[in-house]
Amino acid sequence: MRSHVSESIFSGETTIIPMADVQHMVKKGSGLLIVTKHTRWDMEADTWANNIWLDTGEAVAFKTAWCLYRGELEGLVKDPHE
Repeated sequence: MRSHVSESIFSGETTIIPMADVQHMVKKGSGLLIVTKHTRWDMEADTWANNIWLDTGEAVAFKTAWCLYRGELEGLVKDPHE
């Protein structure tokens, strides 16, 4: 098993996201709203404030990177060289 993850930072077209900060994602239309440990709930607006927004193409790339990251972190992905 791996003792580390291969990539812990997502470098997209418009943003850089540290994977360890991500708490969850919310699908909104054709994109993704990323909620991190720094995001807060705005009671007046009834939505997440200071979130990260990713459009369709970047959202797909992020979801792919996020799933690989979580799989490696939780030991679901084995090192092919072992």
